[in-house]
Amino acid sequence: MQKYSIHNEEKVKEIMKENKFQPFRYKQIENAIYKNFITDFDKIETIPKDLRKLLKDNFFVSTLIIDTQVTSKNGQTTKTLYKTYTWEFIESVIMRHLSWRVTLCVSCQAGCPMACTFCATWKLGLLKNLEDYEIIEQIINAAKLLHEWESLSLRNMVYMWMWEPMLNYDNVKYSIEVATNQKKLDMSNRRVTVSTCWIIPWIERFTRDFPQTSLAVSLHAPNDEVRRSIMPVDHTYPIDKLMLSLDNYTKETNKRIFYEYIMIHWINDSLILADQLWKMLKWKLAHVNFIPYNEWEGTDSTWYKTTPKVIIDQFQKILLDKYWVISTVRMTMWDDIAAACWQLANKKEEA
Repeated sequence: MQKYSIHNEEKVKEIMKENKFQPFRYKQIENAIYKNFITDFDKIETIPKDLRKLLKDNFFVSTLIIDTQVTSKNGQTTKTLYKTYTWEFIESVIMRHLSWRVTLCVSCQAGCPMACTFCATWKLGLLKNLEDYEIIEQIINAAKLLHEWESLSLRNMVYMWMWEPMLNYDNVKYSIEVATNQKKLDMSNRRVTVSTCWIIPWIERFTRDFPQTSLAVSLHAPNDEVRRSIMPVDHTYPIDKLMLSLDNYTKETNKRIFYEYIMIHWINDSLILADQLWKMLKWKLAHVNFIPYNEWEGTDSTWYKTTPKVIIDQFQKILLDKYWVISTVRMTMWDDIAAACWQLANKKEEA
């Protein structure tokens, strides 16, 4: 007998209706799953036993199995390695900021097809697109952990870990709808960010579907020549086409776009490129997030090194002084557990 995810609201309501249960019962189930984080149908005491049995016979709560879970030495970051029901491994990362703001980086694919040369995840290849419930389960597990262990709430969420959300758009879309539904996980759309290598057709759909949700673009270079050397996707979607799509996004949403720029020494950190970057972003609603390159043992180019801080500061100063392009340098606080940007490769760490 086929079972469905409890997160499939339409199917839950359909089967309840077929079995003559009143619609208000769904609200009780919804509250138990998303507010009280109950994972055993028998423990939903607000519904009758025959409805609990119906749920057990037709639905499952979770398919992900926690393989390992490890927290960084400073306690700010927790990486969870999950095993899916089809035996792929995926990862998600909880980041606790000093301001008590908590962010979850969530996976939407097992592996990644984008082949960026600085990234560990792409070495796995694309194993599969995650189902919508596999994404939702990561979010609920993180929210439950924070609630039960630390009395914290999950405030922010970023789709950027394993990896390209726009290539699994429908499942990502449904997971955002569940996460931001007031009766479910009740996250603010404004605190959800989708990060993309810039799959242009899907950016246009994202603009229509989620005008309040933030968009981050993996830029990493201000011209096609440099970008193509580290990101093959640029051959399909060059910078000029991307900027037209992003201009439309800001026109329709009036939202600032976050441009992610990994700093790799001698590759994309020339101050000439800084000059090109501010010219490309002037007059735009833009925030550049400089990310020091995280060295990992499997990179194609073992000579890839992190840009020295003094050069990052100079790069940033050019953007600010020339045209007041806002930028920040991302703090690296979780590389001791291989949970930093582009380090995720299903690497097990000792707990």
